Amino acid sequence: MYIKAKMKLSTLSMAMLMATSGYAVQAAESAEAEQEKIEKIQVTGSRLKGVDMEGANPVQIFSREDMANRGYDSVGSFLRDLPQASSAGTFTENGGVGGADGAPAGSSGVSLRGLGSSSTLVLVNGRRVAVDSFTNGFDSFVNVNAIPMSALERIEVLTDGASSVYGSDAIAGVINFILRKDVEGHEFSASYGDDTKSSDFGRTNLTYVGGFSTANSNTTVVIDYFDREALFNSDRPIEVTLKSSTRVTIDGADYAEPWCGDDVSNGGTRCRYDYVIERAIQPDTKAVGATLHHNYRLSNGSEFFAEAMYQNNTGSAYDAAAAFDVDVAGDSALVPQWARDIDALDGEVNDIRVRSRFPETRIQDYDTTSYRVLAGLRGEIADWSWETAATYGKTENEITHVQGYMGRDKVIAGIADGSFDPFNLGRDNSEAQRAAVRELAPRLGESEVLSLDFNFAGDLPLELSAGNISAVFGGEFRSEDIFDRPAQIAKEGGVFALGASDAAADRTQYAAYAEFNVPLADNLDLIAALRYDHYSDFGGDVNPKLSLRYRATDDLIMRASWSTGFRAPSLSQLGAGESLGTAYINCGADQPFDALCGDFGASFGELELDQETIGNRGLDAENSEAINLGFSWNLTENLQLTADYWRYEHTDIVDVDANTTLKACIAGSAPVTGSIAALNGEFGCVLDGGGDLVFLRTGFFNVGSQKTDGVDIKLTYRLETEQLGTFKLFAAGTKTFSYERQINAETPAEDLLGRLSGANEIARPDLVADAGVDWQLNNWTASLSAHYISELGDGDFKFGGNETVDAWTVFSGSLGYDLTDNQSLLLSVRNLTDKKPPYASSPTNGYASSVHDWIGRLWTVRYTVRF
Repeated sequence: MYIKAKMKLSTLSMAMLMATSGYAVQAAESAEAEQEKIEKIQVTGSRLKGVDMEGANPVQIFSREDMANRGYDSVGSFLRDLPQASSAGTFTENGGVGGADGAPAGSSGVSLRGLGSSSTLVLVNGRRVAVDSFTNGFDSFVNVNAIPMSALERIEVLTDGASSVYGSDAIAGVINFILRKDVEGHEFSASYGDDTKSSDFGRTNLTYVGGFSTANSNTTVVIDYFDREALFNSDRPIEVTLKSSTRVTIDGADYAEPWCGDDVSNGGTRCRYDYVIERAIQPDTKAVGATLHHNYRLSNGSEFFAEAMYQNNTGSAYDAAAAFDVDVAGDSALVPQWARDIDALDGEVNDIRVRSRFPETRIQDYDTTSYRVLAGLRGEIADWSWETAATYGKTENEITHVQGYMGRDKVIAGIADGSFDPFNLGRDNSEAQRAAVRELAPRLGESEVLSLDFNFAGDLPLELSAGNISAVFGGEFRSEDIFDRPAQIAKEGGVFALGASDAAADRTQYAAYAEFNVPLADNLDLIAALRYDHYSDFGGDVNPKLSLRYRATDDLIMRASWSTGFRAPSLSQLGAGESLGTAYINCGADQPFDALCGDFGASFGELELDQETIGNRGLDAENSEAINLGFSWNLTENLQLTADYWRYEHTDIVDVDANTTLKACIAGSAPVTGSIAALNGEFGCVLDGGGDLVFLRTGFFNVGSQKTDGVDIKLTYRLETEQLGTFKLFAAGTKTFSYERQINAETPAEDLLGRLSGANEIARPDLVADAGVDWQLNNWTASLSAHYISELGDGDFKFGGNETVDAWTVFSGSLGYDLTDNQSLLLSVRNLTDKKPPYASSPTNGYASSVHDWIGRLWTVRYTVRF
């Protein structure tokens, strides 16, 4: 959507001055020339240019100042609280447990409407960026931590489906990050913040912004540095709901080791072990970033523009010490005397089984670097504008396991030769002995994207009674390449508590699109978009979008839209390497897979088998349908209300589904062989000589579906007073009416709304809302806001009969003062009342970390000088 920018105040002032001096003619000529230079500003949601489309799309805009005033220090933390994104699929580095829940260390992703991070398109200045080379579980995502908040001018959030406008990945909507440009002068800011507890959670941010202008050009440079210390669960009174245990088994009986004293379980036979306290609430990180925007006006009236972005993030992710299960020879010198005495009671010396923890927490160091460069031209031919650009983006990831990740073979060998002691939590081993069994097991990843795009926009030579039909025609070409390459020892399961599979794939894609604004009447517009995308690895897809905008009065705009969407299978899903695990099937005449049970299965009623999961290059696209009905109403000059009802149906969702392959084996459409080699790399089943299933190779299929609907509401009011200053009040929220997910066609739909669910305790609150007020008087500014998350049903693994996780409201505020025309101070505080998160028994850390946090009160002081 494009709107006409207002004439600059300086131009108006000059025109008035010239008129009063008797230069009315020159002033009129100057104003006319200025009108001809009106800039066309693009707003997320449409590619139409020069068309007044106010209120046509449900777009929300948040400025850099909005985020700073509410105490956010990163893009990820802001998006996590956004009402439309405070649900399943949005994740940050909170928890610091890299890889435990599928999220790569140090990364953040965003998911609108809870449809998944792979269904939300992330843009920078209206164009795509490279996805992360790692995945969040099976979801691809753009790591928003690679975008420094200080480089932003604003964030635009489009909250209806947009595949017809932007292509694949825009099923749920679009997050468009608009970077700073056209800056004049220089700006330096420095900030420091910490929590108000005794823990050291210091955060430092230094930013330089420079604008360099000539008669025909402007270059804007932003350089940003951010450093944050780690905050651990041990720094807060975490109420752990479940402790693990360790034990030593001698002659078939379990015993607690002396190290735990009276802190035992299972009738005194096991030591309690609190693994939660070793984790981080938020890990440490350092980030260095730079952005550049350059535009140059050519002599023929065209304009050359270029962008560059660089970001390097480093830090660590933390998890509890890894568990192990080993056997120790009864006559080993490592066996402590108390265990020897028990083992000798039966007159024999037998192996002793130790199920315990290693002596150190697990630490992963991550190093993520992202690059993005763009060059383009724009101009006009007759009454049509045109634009073309080439973009190259790349992300590089490296994770190394610097502590607590022990090699299986090294540990077993160390126990055998007496160089590694597994008893007493391994505490009796020296630093050198611990280092001898560690595995760095580096994981490397890389993602590249190269794209070319062009478009032409203007009015068609067809005029209706209500006005001209405006149109835009364009096309894109994109090439993507990705690999995720863990160490071979991790792929083979050779490291305790570390599993991994590789992925590698590439594709090319081209698209053609058109969009039209058809004025059906003076107050009614039809906006129609149609886009065709073709992918080299699965084919093509056409997606339309139809929107109606009705201007009921000068102050009331009503809108409606319908669109279909699609998401191409991610490169990780297409090219995933081998991942090994264990699976089970039930046997019996009434069981669906009894045909794969032989002699053993018939005797024992079930089979345990090896399952290998790999990518599937035969995947189809996921599909969606979106509906949006809403209005934007200026009740008075200072009071605005917007409301939108939305509904999404998302089908053919890609997921791992062993049942599909098992059914194919029974039906004869997948091979059933007597050896793995005989499968020839295909999905299928291997039976032993007794007819029992012993190996299954499966992978991703288009099997899942989900439906959700709800309403977004936003109310703003501006109050201006002579004595007390200007007040801007706002309230915004998302009320979700339903959220149903079906794993596959054979399983019933599950209602997931308003509760924690799944192994990772993902929250889907039915109401998330923000409210607050901004104030300004002379040199002073202030803000006060509240963030509300409704109550939730406790999760699938709750303890102690707890059924409800209470609602949570967090207040934040800021106070700013302009010291001079060029200097300012800002104090911002998040969680003003130091509110702790409500208790949740299902997660073992005692709170719902996917939507709540135990960071506590955070303050930040920022000084800014302009020159």
